[in-house]
Amino acid sequence: MYMLKNEKTILGITLILLSVLTYWTIFTTSRLPGGDMSDTVSQGYPFFSYTESRLSQGELPLWNPYIFCGIPFYESFSAPVFYPLRGLPMVLFGSEIAIRFLFPVHLIMAGFFAWLFLKSVGVSRWGSLVGAFAYASGAWANTLFYAGHGSKIICWAWLPLLLWAVVKWAEKRDSRYIATGAIAIGMQGLSSHPQMILYSAGFALILALFLIKKPSVKSISLNIGGLTAIILLGSALAAIQLYPGFKFSEFTSRGEDLSLDAASSYSLAPEESLTMLLPGMFGLRHGFPDSSVSGIPVYFGRLGLRLSSEFMGVAFFILGMAGLILGKNRKVKFALIAIALTGTIVSWGGYTPVFAVLYKVFPIFRKLRAPHMAAFVTTSSIALASGMGFDALFTGQLNSQKLKKVFITLSGFSALFLVLMLAANPVSRSLQASWWAKAGITNTAQFGAVITQRVSLLFTDFLRVFTVSAILAALVFVIKKGKGSVWVFAMIVIIISSIELIPFNRDFQVYLPSTTIESMFPDSPLLREMAENGRVFPGGNELVPLGIRSVYGYHAAKPAATDRLMELVRSASPWVLRQTGMTVYASSEGNFSWDELHPALAEGIPNYPVDPMPRAFIARSVFSGSTEDGFQIIEAGIDPQIRSIVEDSPQTYDGVTGTADIIIDLPETVTIQTNTSGAGYLILADSWYPNWRVTVDGTPQTVFRANGWMRAVQIPAGQHTVEFSYSNHNVIRGGIISGAAILLILLLFLFTTKRKKG
Repeated sequence: MYMLKNEKTILGITLILLSVLTYWTIFTTSRLPGGDMSDTVSQGYPFFSYTESRLSQGELPLWNPYIFCGIPFYESFSAPVFYPLRGLPMVLFGSEIAIRFLFPVHLIMAGFFAWLFLKSVGVSRWGSLVGAFAYASGAWANTLFYAGHGSKIICWAWLPLLLWAVVKWAEKRDSRYIATGAIAIGMQGLSSHPQMILYSAGFALILALFLIKKPSVKSISLNIGGLTAIILLGSALAAIQLYPGFKFSEFTSRGEDLSLDAASSYSLAPEESLTMLLPGMFGLRHGFPDSSVSGIPVYFGRLGLRLSSEFMGVAFFILGMAGLILGKNRKVKFALIAIALTGTIVSWGGYTPVFAVLYKVFPIFRKLRAPHMAAFVTTSSIALASGMGFDALFTGQLNSQKLKKVFITLSGFSALFLVLMLAANPVSRSLQASWWAKAGITNTAQFGAVITQRVSLLFTDFLRVFTVSAILAALVFVIKKGKGSVWVFAMIVIIISSIELIPFNRDFQVYLPSTTIESMFPDSPLLREMAENGRVFPGGNELVPLGIRSVYGYHAAKPAATDRLMELVRSASPWVLRQTGMTVYASSEGNFSWDELHPALAEGIPNYPVDPMPRAFIARSVFSGSTEDGFQIIEAGIDPQIRSIVEDSPQTYDGVTGTADIIIDLPETVTIQTNTSGAGYLILADSWYPNWRVTVDGTPQTVFRANGWMRAVQIPAGQHTVEFSYSNHNVIRGGIISGAAILLILLLFLFTTKRKKG
């Protein structure tokens, strides 16, 4: 009976069991999570491998020279090593452990923080347990496992702690709650997903506005002031990641405003909000081989690429609705309603005129895309409200008459879905016919298996709603009769929801046969030898762990110059390919050296060089011009070795000859020995970025931007040693701010402690 008396013990056991059961494969096998097409495989593992290798050498991976002719790495949120639960496990146990246990660990954290929040707003011990379980088990976060979006689940896990801090600050005006909220925001920032921070801050703002006391003006001022302090201090705590990321953003395609169409891309179609209750109504997921039948995708919605689910379980959805309608704490109840509606409207994005207004009024909406992501705000608020709903129905908050109305409502709801079960077949066929009509498919006879699958998905959804709502109606009937214990009702709800959600969440878990990252990327010494100091085209992230440079790759955040270069590469001009320093062409048929590829590249092109363009060379002629001028000569097929455009060059040169040999070639350091007939420019065909510095014989010089995307430096005649090095000044500045924030947070806790003692 001790266990039934100790809330934290019950909570801990419940969440640990939930975590183990949900992520059973992680705890029982050594297989790595991720499907062949997931972000985990295509980006996560190569980047984890690269990060781990650099950390093992005591270095922070600031630059990745292995994709896109070089790209900022740490600053592009690719290596969030300062987030403690990602960086420390990687250093101590390796990448495989870090990436395997990130999801189950944060499930437990999310549940505990949700419990803290619910307790702070007056939810009972059993209602808090139910609400915490609802939050932790919800499919929104757990099905992100499918795509490998770990940074999103980290932000989601810390959100309830931020809300708890807002509630406690509004109640007690104690500085330690400012500090705690700042830690929550700071951890979100260090996890490297700014969009999730924005939505979390909006969630907290709405809650703070509803938690007003009299006098109202003073209360609102203090609430908003406290939240502002939380956000500012939390952002400062994460400055070691956010500041370099902010500076990086100035040079990306998002440094300028996205168009309205781009900002509203990947919006959630309004009808797909029904997936909170009916996850299979539009199919399940999209873009992966195992989500299709007979080659036809079993996702028929309008999202474009659905990789996760908003399903939250029928029991928790019903309890959440009950909490929003019948919850005792009016301020929190109305706040959660406002939050749920806001999240829903934002997630619908371009499907409503509201998003265009947000885009016009709030500049931040011009920098972000994928409004669908805001759906987590809706599901999170309903999940938290389920704790209040449990209290309303099962802890004596409603009289017999109101319980009777609830019973009748639930019974009618259940009966409705019993009827829909019988209509699942014609409804599915109607939905499928509509999908085929939009897709322009006329010959549908061959797709019987797709119809069968869709009928099965929808029938299962209707059956689930019918069954669970009938059970809840029965429980309400029992409580109306004055029978049963609250803890029994709580356990029944948790068991029902476990049956609903755990298998569903595990269906979104994909595992590789590999057990180590190294085994996924076997060494290729021949390819490395063929590439030498050049690059593989197209190449990709899979070559990063092997230390082989690629022209191409996969990365969501790239500098605008890199984006432009890749546009030119996609034009398939042989000149553009040569001007990337490409020396090997890789295809499904094998790898071809420059000598083997040259005849095909040079066919029909006069004066096409016999040799590949080296990464480092002395430009014969140099003229001053703009960045666009540089890209235009690349596109026009002018050989940069013959003629280069250097942006803002103080001088022009002509007839310069010489050699340039790379003698040190490290990610953040490239040393080149030059010997020239006269003064001129050394061109390095690696991506330009303003953080690069250069010295000539130890004397600092200016790094110029050449040919749109390359690096260049003026050199005098004769022999010289040129060293390009990547500056970490943005990280240092961010680190200083983070250090000051840590000190201030400690002082806030210390001030609270001393004041209590006094």
